[in-house]
Amino acid sequence: MGRDNFQVLLYNLKPDMSSIRRTDSDKKRMPFSVGSTHICKVFLPNLVHMSLSLTYNDDDFKNFNDIFNNFDWSTTSLGPMDSWDPAYKTATNLCLQSTMPMSIYLGSDWVILHNKEWAQLIKMSHPMGQPCVLGKTIKEAWPNAHVLIIPLCENVRTTRKGLFRSDEYIETLRDGYKEETYFDYAYSPIFKSDGTVGGTFCIAQETTKRVLNDRRLKTLIEIGNRVPEVESLESACNTMTKVLSDNADIPYSMIYFIDHELNDSSKFLIARLIATTFDDSNKKGRHIPDYFPETHEIIDLTKDADKSYDTYIDLKRMTATYSFLKCKSWPIHLALKKGHVKVLLKNGSQAVLLSTKISLYGGKVLFAVLICGVNRCRTLDEKYMEFFQLIMNQMNKYLLHGMSMEEEKKRTKILADLNRQKVMFFQGISHELKSIY
Repeated sequence: MGRDNFQVLLYNLKPDMSSIRRTDSDKKRMPFSVGSTHICKVFLPNLVHMSLSLTYNDDDFKNFNDIFNNFDWSTTSLGPMDSWDPAYKTATNLCLQSTMPMSIYLGSDWVILHNKEWAQLIKMSHPMGQPCVLGKTIKEAWPNAHVLIIPLCENVRTTRKGLFRSDEYIETLRDGYKEETYFDYAYSPIFKSDGTVGGTFCIAQETTKRVLNDRRLKTLIEIGNRVPEVESLESACNTMTKVLSDNADIPYSMIYFIDHELNDSSKFLIARLIATTFDDSNKKGRHIPDYFPETHEIIDLTKDADKSYDTYIDLKRMTATYSFLKCKSWPIHLALKKGHVKVLLKNGSQAVLLSTKISLYGGKVLFAVLICGVNRCRTLDEKYMEFFQLIMNQMNKYLLHGMSMEEEKKRTKILADLNRQKVMFFQGISHELKSIY
């Protein structure tokens, strides 16, 4: 089980899915619907607004089973534990003994029971203290969610069959931002002694890492498959931005070329914008968003080198703190020096600049800077940066292939010109010989 549980889902009835771009495969997965109701968002912090006095703390997890057994269940519709249906007792025992986060909803009003692992997930999502939902009904515990969660339970009760969903998209708010997450989850019926369905088991497992890995791997494979399309350095950039436009982890991309004299290690000349995902297919221009730093088609890096980049903004997450540069124009020169730079944009979104280089003919070096947008629903963690680095490795191959294709075209042209001159030469000699004889 992942460390973030589907059981604490609180859904927003007005989904806003515009913050990240979806691929076709993503759209098939989301949103998940029950009847005519769409379940698209999860806002965990809403739980703190419940009027419950008890909160989960570290001591609760040491003796959680005792807390559970000593709970005054007579205050709920289930009554004292001794009076419970044997099926309830069996289900409860299974829940408490399970090492997987698990919850149970029992009775006509769906009273919530859960194990220690499930409580730890809630505590992890709310470091300031999570109100306890043990013994509360779904409606009491989650006033903003019961109209969406209860239909799931009622569906199981009515059909007497369980339900399972795979890789369901859930937009959670568990680390201070809207986070793109995916879950497998299952609701299973609990049959009472009289054969009726008296409750539901609910088990979930987060699959976010696998979904992200599959999505990113698909992009890397697609980049590799498109190598034969590269016929020049410029087409390498156009192909790359086109492939990247289909991945939700890269909302946009831009590529700059910088020519550099090999014998002058400090002199970068001119940066030229070669391709972007904003390029109009009708060649009518580029539609650069207004929240971008200054984005010029041509940048004089001799002037850019004197700029001071010292305004960094720290972004704190539960597992780490990340620093982003805030600047008025894209720090191309800084990216050439450091290899990569993380940038915070005007609207609070993020971008990464990554650089690579290849040796050209004539003692020159071509630097390329790839600017990639960051998915606003994901943290720019180590795995994300590794993905960007893999893209840069592939881009380097694109550039080398494009350069070799250009050189081959030049050699072919030179040979064709030589052959034409040779033909013209012998045709001239033949004409002279004919005129003599």
